[in-house]
Amino acid sequence: MIYQINFSNGLPSFLANSEITYVKNDEVIIKSDKATYFGKIGRILSGHSSELDLIENQAKVLRLADENDRIILNSIYHESIFAKEGVREIVVDSGLAMKVVTVTYNFDQSFLYISFTAENRVDFRQLLKDLASHFQTRIELRQIGSRDETKLFGGIGPCGRPLCCSEFLYEFPSVSIKMAKNQQLAFNQGKLNGMCGRLMCCLSYEDDFYKQAAQEFPDFGGLMKTSEGLGKVIGMNILGRSVKLRFDDFVREYSLDELLDESKKEVAHV
Repeated sequence: MIYQINFSNGLPSFLANSEITYVKNDEVIIKSDKATYFGKIGRILSGHSSELDLIENQAKVLRLADENDRIILNSIYHESIFAKEGVREIVVDSGLAMKVVTVTYNFDQSFLYISFTAENRVDFRQLLKDLASHFQTRIELRQIGSRDETKLFGGIGPCGRPLCCSEFLYEFPSVSIKMAKNQQLAFNQGKLNGMCGRLMCCLSYEDDFYKQAAQEFPDFGGLMKTSEGLGKVIGMNILGRSVKLRFDDFVREYSLDELLDESKKEVAHV
């Protein structure tokens, strides 16, 4: 079987192989050709040959983690906190415009993983040398985006539930302002943006439904014939399946099905 391995300390998830069956959220020890890790089972893949090709560094799940492993992990956690302070001092001295997000040792402490955010690309070649010299270990530096940072720390969304990215999203969906337009949402960035400052991922969840449903509706500004004459489309409620029409001296909301039936009657009459 192939498992997605997730980490709570900032390390990016990856795939690992095992002949043993595990279940989601099992704490396990993973071994690659580069290092040893402590992580949790995430998604469970089928293990087809095409998926085996996705495994980097021949990563394998060795076994379930035991109490001794958790004691070691707790020690590594405190050492990583101390290392983070040192990393931040070195970054400040370097003068680079970057924000350190996570600093953590892997399970066998063969390398120190550092993630950071920055407005622009950062040339951290000299910084990498300074860090390796200071910590005397292999350094892995990775620039992450605002969505990745928010996923790491989590939070509560405007819906009152935990953020989707930290709960169940394995990949960030592609989100555009057009999705908000399709759902007739007001273009208010403060309401459309999530905690990461980017458009909320949930805008993509119902986009296909709205696009398909909108095909039954007339265009804004178009004219529709009713029993009361021609009305101009000035609004529509896709979920409520209604259309608002403006006439010369009044405005009225109609059921879309009612308007479509009226149109069919006219065609039949012709």
